[in-house]
Amino acid sequence: PIPTASHSLVSFTRAGSPSATCLIHFTKSDMSTMDVSSIVSQAYPTEPKQVAPTSSYPSSSRTASAGSSVGSIRRPSSSSSSSTSSQSPSLAHRATRFFGARCSSVLALCALTAAILTGDFLAFGRSKDALSNSLAGALGTFAEALSEGSLSTELTILLCLAALALGVCRPRPTARSQNARSAIRRKAAGKLPSGSSGPMTATSSGLQHDQQPRRNLAVSKLNQSIDAAARAGDATKALQLINEFEKTNGSLEVVSYNLGLRACAKSGKLKQAEQLLRSMEARNVTPTLCSYNTLLDVCAKADNAEACESWLHQMQRRGLEPNVISYATAIYARARRGDVVAAEAWLQRMIEAGIKPDAVSYNSVLHACGVRGNVEKAERWLGEMRAQGLEMSVATFTAVIDACAKSGDVARAEHWLEQMINAGVTPNVVTFSAMIDACARTRNLQRAEYWHGRMVEHNVQPNAHSFSAVINACAKLASEEGAEAAERWLDRSEEAGFASDVVVYSAVIDACGKANDAERALKTFNRMRARGLTPHIVAYAALARPFAYRGDWIKIESIAQLMAADNIVTNEYFLYAQLLAYGVARPRQPDRAEAAFRSALQKGVRSNDHVVGALARAVGRARCGELMQELCGGREVPAHHMRTTRSSNRHRTAAAEGQQ
Repeated sequence: PIPTASHSLVSFTRAGSPSATCLIHFTKSDMSTMDVSSIVSQAYPTEPKQVAPTSSYPSSSRTASAGSSVGSIRRPSSSSSSSTSSQSPSLAHRATRFFGARCSSVLALCALTAAILTGDFLAFGRSKDALSNSLAGALGTFAEALSEGSLSTELTILLCLAALALGVCRPRPTARSQNARSAIRRKAAGKLPSGSSGPMTATSSGLQHDQQPRRNLAVSKLNQSIDAAARAGDATKALQLINEFEKTNGSLEVVSYNLGLRACAKSGKLKQAEQLLRSMEARNVTPTLCSYNTLLDVCAKADNAEACESWLHQMQRRGLEPNVISYATAIYARARRGDVVAAEAWLQRMIEAGIKPDAVSYNSVLHACGVRGNVEKAERWLGEMRAQGLEMSVATFTAVIDACAKSGDVARAEHWLEQMINAGVTPNVVTFSAMIDACARTRNLQRAEYWHGRMVEHNVQPNAHSFSAVINACAKLASEEGAEAAERWLDRSEEAGFASDVVVYSAVIDACGKANDAERALKTFNRMRARGLTPHIVAYAALARPFAYRGDWIKIESIAQLMAADNIVTNEYFLYAQLLAYGVARPRQPDRAEAAFRSALQKGVRSNDHVVGALARAVGRARCGELMQELCGGREVPAHHMRTTRSSNRHRTAAAEGQQ
């Protein structure tokens, strides 16, 4: 099984054809009802009799984590086995073929042996006496002569030569007999119609038959190489293998292209996947439902819902009916954006098409509700799942808890987490992290630490995100107490083995910055660099914030130099802190602020209202308006920059009191 965004794929090889590897999507309901004949009918609709139907496929989970593993399907029926055994030659038949092929050589040697012995017998003096007697006497005399040394030696030599000829001499087959044997083998393999029994008369047909196994072997090796590249996420190599084979050997089977599409899906190469499918059509290789579903998965992972829906409509125009995987992927593409309305619309289309939604489809809609924090709709769709008798997994409850966390409803989030545990569904680290996030949004550090402890009690291993969630709860306090608590949780994360995660250190720096503790923030920053970690732009922006409130533009410029040394490009958050420092400083630094603003725009940084407000504070409102006309297309200076100035003055006063 190969997990995708919503369902699973199964890769199998048809018995007797090493190049006929196929990828087929499976759902949980399919796995419990689909037999081998229906599998083959999906993969090879023109050859439905290659594998006979057997018992139904065992029920299995839809993802690789469930423990099911399907590698190669080789299940011939009893009838096909008996026909195969009846076609194998018997021992008597083999002996007849063996001796019959050498009959002429053996008879010739026997005649030669008899002639030599008779001539030798007649050449000696006993011939007259032997002939004068009766026939029985002549034979007796001949037998006595054979017992003598000379004739025995001759007989032994001639018999050895006959045995040697029996094993070595072999009639040379003609071209007609070779073609006849090839025709018989192809007929036995089902490659000739039942009515054709004559040998192949054209020599080119025999050559093509000899070349076909070589091509099958080459295609099989190619598919293995493409599959290895797909597992490694190397779409470039997979597509290069396909292009090179097409240049030398022509078009491929559809399975090879499907493997290339899967490589694009794993690496998120949407453009390359679309080009590959168009190349299939240009080479008269008809894409299958598996081909389109894999392309839809690429679109969903690339966060391109429009392309996903466009290809789904094109698939319908080509006469292919979407299945549950097709619709579930379209729902997932919209759910990633939090587009609840569009996700619900695709679910409704799925029902109208006569396809029953599965748990994955409902979980995608729940995910959309979680992204938007729409608790009411999340609970309604969870109730719909229960009414349909679908199994609610950890992803189902986690989506509802995440919706509660986004809306800041800690009590409801805790209610659903308790319901999850009572239902026998074991929460994972994502579930507990969502619960901790809900506590952090309400600045409830105590409950965040409580649920982190519950996670450890359930033997769930914390990760960097769970530690960051608790540290974010510390940062929400925006106090010295919160900064100290964040530093303690950093120590615990290092003890747990997450000393190499930049996100955890950035969260601590953010907590120190919100507490206006620049020294502790710089200490954590240096602690991170001492471990060999390269800070990202979020860490740099968080470090610059407390120094900006102080107006310490010299320190911020030194931080900017460190950024440049690490090849980190500035963003609007760091630019805001830098401009704020120039405006809060005494005296102000308008020239430095203008130069920094121009440089940031040249690097592609977008100027939002906060950036423009900080610029107005540093250079003055009039000059800021001129810069907006010159650099930003006449953008208006926001009026709320005065509120930013008053807030900055409060932070500067607090910083001065802290230094005193």
